[in-house]
Amino acid sequence: MKKFVFCFLTALFTLGFAGESLSLASTGRSEIFGKPKKEYVTVVYDVHLHCESCVKKVTENISFEKGVKKLDVSLENHTVTVTFDPSKTDAGKIAAAIRKLGYETKLRN
Repeated sequence: MKKFVFCFLTALFTLGFAGESLSLASTGRSEIFGKPKKEYVTVVYDVHLHCESCVKKVTENISFEKGVKKLDVSLENHTVTVTFDPSKTDAGKIAAAIRKLGYETKLRN
C-alpha cells in the first residue's frame, strides 16, 4: 500500500509541474525554456543595380552571408534590404560583401 501511495503522490507532483510548464508555455515566455527570442536588425542599402543579372548576383551571394535571415533586392528602387542576426554579423560586413561583388553601396538612414 505504501508503494501505491508513493507512486500516486509522485505522479501528482510530476503532473503538477508539467501543468505549470504548459501554462507558462502558452503565455509566450520562451525564455523560461532556455532560448530567448532573437532580435533581428533590418537595414536598407542604396546599391547601383543595372539589370536583372545584378539582382540575381546580389541575391545569390548575400543571402548566404553568415547571419542573413531575409533579403529583398529591388531593381526598381535600387535598394537591398537585409534582415540579419546582429550576434553573427553587422551592417558594415554586409555592405563590404556587396562592395566585394562590385557594386557601390550606401547605408540608408
